[in-house]
Amino acid sequence: MIIDTHTHVADPCPRDETGMLERDEFIGILDFYGVDRAWVSPVAGLYATGDYPASNRFIYEYSRGYENRIVPFFTVNPNYGVRVLEEIKRCAEDLGLRGMKFHPWLQAFPVTMPMMDRIVEECIRYRLPILFLDGTPPYSSTLQIANLAERYPEATIILGHAGNVEAYSDAILAAQRLNNVYLCLSGPSISQLQAIVDRVDSSKLLFGTDFGFSRNPAALRYRKEMWNYVKIDPEARDRVFYKNALELLP
Repeated sequence: MIIDTHTHVADPCPRDETGMLERDEFIGILDFYGVDRAWVSPVAGLYATGDYPASNRFIYEYSRGYENRIVPFFTVNPNYGVRVLEEIKRCAEDLGLRGMKFHPWLQAFPVTMPMMDRIVEECIRYRLPILFLDGTPPYSSTLQIANLAERYPEATIILGHAGNVEAYSDAILAAQRLNNVYLCLSGPSISQLQAIVDRVDSSKLLFGTDFGFSRNPAALRYRKEMWNYVKIDPEARDRVFYKNALELLP
């Protein structure tokens, strides 16, 4: 079994209105590459000027009837103040969306802004894992997100790129130190993946690809094939590829 914990659907993305994959196309690509389930976030709402409530409604409709394949994530923009708390309530209670996604670089907010505390508290209340783009200073460096996780140990914080190439060592340190930090391995190189597997408990690691910003499935293919070159025992591999994701979101 494979669960991809970091995918998107451009709904449509403001930069490329031709980028959206219809649901049958999306499912077909998952099938072709042997992916059983995907955590899916919208794209348009991840831009500073994006209509995030409309994106959240879109991802709800997109996943309806396919909940066994598509696990819907939503987003809010902290720059809009306390009104985002009502949107979190709507998405969690009325729409039944399963997790939160942030892209601070595109959404133009620093992880350190005070409103993030209120948002994290709501995510704890609704038991929503929070998936962050990380490894992109100055707004969302890996250690800034780790600091947020340290202040809220009841939150489930996922570093969506495990520090990327430049900050993977920071991601390792964060996962080693903090029980509530997980690494989605959709950023590091093959050698860096090996270092992470060797140094971080396998219960903290998640398979992810960042597939879906466009119609091209290259990211999914590339990220999956990288694991052919990583030395990892079968039980740890199962934890990375699906068991940990099932424990976070059954």
